[in-house]
Amino acid sequence: NAGVILITHDLGVVAEVADTVAVMYAGQLVEKASVEELFQNPKHPYTRSLLRSNPSAETVSDDLYVIPGSVPSLSEIEYDKDLFLARVPWMKEEAQKVISEKMTEISSNHFVRGQAWKKFEFPDQKLKGGKK
Repeated sequence: NAGVILITHDLGVVAEVADTVAVMYAGQLVEKASVEELFQNPKHPYTRSLLRSNPSAETVSDDLYVIPGSVPSLSEIEYDKDLFLARVPWMKEEAQKVISEKMTEISSNHFVRGQAWKKFEFPDQKLKGGKK
């Protein structure tokens, strides 16, 4: 058996070559799952935003989704918090102050950081992918 660590934003490649995906934001692990589980049932707001920002043959639009905001400066990072929450447009301000934040196993071998995925509604997304 051999293992490969592939660092990319190209989720199309990930869907074709990986078995397990670890999604990171600003050096922080935010979600880990099998490729199939991650593409069909993404939980963390960054994972959902990342998947939504990728082009799709099924999407009829000239514009790609852009994740609002910017990555925090290294000098401003508070690693005890979920670093992506400040960029989530549909979250309430008080939720951005929540200290998270451990990884929680939400189903067999599917881990997600924090609790935001349970407490807040996400925009509808139709996501397809994963190896067949």
